[in-house]
Amino acid sequence: PSYVLAFGYCAMDAASTGYHTYTTSKNPTTRSKETGIATFDTLLWQSLASVMIPGATINLIVRSSRIAVARTTALPVAVAKWLPTACGLGSIPFIVHPIDGAVDFLLDNTTREWVGPEKNKQSNNVSYPTNAQ
Repeated sequence: PSYVLAFGYCAMDAASTGYHTYTTSKNPTTRSKETGIATFDTLLWQSLASVMIPGATINLIVRSSRIAVARTTALPVAVAKWLPTACGLGSIPFIVHPIDGAVDFLLDNTTREWVGPEKNKQSNNVSYPTNAQ
């Protein structure tokens, strides 16, 4: 259920970006292309940076913490039960910016290169959304 909500957020953000791109496009002949590229880019970025990579990273942290906790007998039962979850939640502030930067780098060097010109080229006024916060 939580992934349905997370991917729903990604889809709504992509739709919002697409709508904004469509309504602010100054060139009617490239409006559809700009909208499609911006929507796809946002959906891909959000799916990777907000759902897939953080989910896998936090899962790895929690699983590793469980293994470490299972190897020790010095912790009270309640601490041993909740410490892995706390480690996963506590890792979130530290993983957000590195993941965002890595996804930006990945998309800048793959799909954004494949579907359009560099951001600063004037030959095609397709602008990519800025997703990093």
